[in-house]
Amino acid sequence: MKPPIFPIFLALTLLPATAHDHFAVGIIDANNNGQPDPGEQLQLTGTNWMNRTFRLLPRPIGQRCGGYYNLSEAVRTLFPSDSFSITALSDGQYDLASPNHPRTGSWIWAEIVSVAGPSGASFGFWDEGFNVVTNSLATNQPTGNPRFVISEGIDDVSDDPFGHIHGRAWTATKPGDYTVGIRFVDRSTTRPGGGPWHTPSQTYLFKFQAGPSFQPTMTRNSGGSIALTWPSQMGVWSGFQNGMVFTVQRSQSMAANQWQTLGTVTGTTANTATFTDPSPLQGKAFYRLVYGWSTP
Repeated sequence: MKPPIFPIFLALTLLPATAHDHFAVGIIDANNNGQPDPGEQLQLTGTNWMNRTFRLLPRPIGQRCGGYYNLSEAVRTLFPSDSFSITALSDGQYDLASPNHPRTGSWIWAEIVSVAGPSGASFGFWDEGFNVVTNSLATNQPTGNPRFVISEGIDDVSDDPFGHIHGRAWTATKPGDYTVGIRFVDRSTTRPGGGPWHTPSQTYLFKFQAGPSFQPTMTRNSGGSIALTWPSQMGVWSGFQNGMVFTVQRSQSMAANQWQTLGTVTGTTANTATFTDPSPLQGKAFYRLVYGWSTP
């Protein structure tokens, strides 16, 4: 996997420069009787996943998901409120009974029905306790609708549909924007006749962004040097004060073999990192940042 590269184009003139959310599966009470009737459709309750983008950041090598862009429940300094879990509402056996909970005996799962994103990339997730990706799906291809469980019980007529499973980490292999279609299904077989109690939900679109969304600012100092400044906290996670190692490169052209390495900067929990080029080239020049977090 090649390390991501973020080019900065300029002529040498002055340039402008954890909360943890839960999205819960319930039912649409079609007849407004306050009961989860057979055949009623599943739905994702609340609206706070809409119009949001969840950021996946590089995970340091040596940690779980190292070498992948990652969004888990681990505390991080950059975009700390993006982590979330998908849950299922309880009928009152395991948790407080919630309005519009699925019927007792239902068994709630999620299906990934579509993955759109950068060409040649994969998107998936790691489950808690696993050191290999649980499911990885090629972008812009049929997914085959792989499923993962939401309910914590089993397929039993008396079981609570409740689910509150932690530790799932969303991952992607390339920087860029991803749109993931997820729908919720009842896989129970305890309804009379052997089928599920509820019909599948609509498909909900979750938007993810892998990699940083920033344009480093550049400032020409009074002595003629140029300072590059960018967000520092990439890859900084709980217990790891140092983040990604940024390599700063410069070139007079965009040719592949013309880049000169000027130095490196290690990200920290500070808001920004800065690198100063003390002797900028005359005329037009280009700068770029490379971070080599990827595993071979």
